[in-house]
Amino acid sequence: MKKNESYVKFVDLYSKYGVLLILVIVFLICSFSSPAFLQWGNILSTLNQAAITMVLTCGMTMLLISGHADLSAGSIVALTSIVCALTMKMTGSPVLAIGASILAGVVCGLLNGIGVCILKISFFIITLATTMILRGMAYILTDGAPIYGMGKIMNLGQGSLLGIPNLIWIAVVVIIVTFIILNKTVYGRYLYAIGGSPDAAVASGINVRKDIIVAFVIMGVIASVSGIMLAGRTNGGYPSAAEGYEFDAIIAAVLGGTSFNGGVGGVIGSIFGAIIIALINNGMNLVGISAYYQDIVKGIIIVAAVFIDLKTRSLVMKH
Repeated sequence: MKKNESYVKFVDLYSKYGVLLILVIVFLICSFSSPAFLQWGNILSTLNQAAITMVLTCGMTMLLISGHADLSAGSIVALTSIVCALTMKMTGSPVLAIGASILAGVVCGLLNGIGVCILKISFFIITLATTMILRGMAYILTDGAPIYGMGKIMNLGQGSLLGIPNLIWIAVVVIIVTFIILNKTVYGRYLYAIGGSPDAAVASGINVRKDIIVAFVIMGVIASVSGIMLAGRTNGGYPSAAEGYEFDAIIAAVLGGTSFNGGVGGVIGSIFGAIIIALINNGMNLVGISAYYQDIVKGIIIVAAVFIDLKTRSLVMKH
């Protein structure tokens, strides 16, 4: 009995702090792999490059907690970056460009939410469909060519404050807001309840349909923020941009302890997961490992993370 209790405690401890252990191990391996890794400029550059993924991971974490995911997130990032660039080119107004981009993100999220909650289509199918639709729209709007010239919005993507890149500051703000929503609001508690047991959530009086639609809309808004960040960093909108970003966000969230089955997770763990992915990519770049191998590593990581999630859940339920 004592052995079982100790084992359950270990599993519970790992589920809470395992991502920190992985982060430390990855950091140490990267440190020994290349002397350039520990340079402040490299660390800052790594975090700056990961900032957009961190932001996207916040929205994905909320959806995963509710028992859903958005495979169209990367396409929303690309489309909203193009909307931002086109509006900026036509009006010259950063406010209008940012507003138009966020509005486009709201519409995209709303379409996904309606598809899941009103039309009763699996989130996997509807977001896979909107992935292709939105990516096609991105190519149509641009005729397949990049839209350059972001004006003052470039300051968001390329400027800095107190020596820290603006993209990192934006990511910090989004992380804080997401943490507050999930941990300090009634809506956040509802998301955990919905992900844990939709039927029980309905029985307790939670408007599951509305709350899931709102979660998809929030995902759309967060993806549009990522799109604005990307447009500012690259000084334009690119129809081929952000491919695979949704999978980076999912990997980061699951690696950070957010369950694919819903009801479990948190944004802080997810951000640690995003940082781990960024460190692995940076470490492999520094030692000259091809980007193709990086994709293989990401695939192995997500399989391992899901396996560990399933095993820890089953062990806790058994004991």
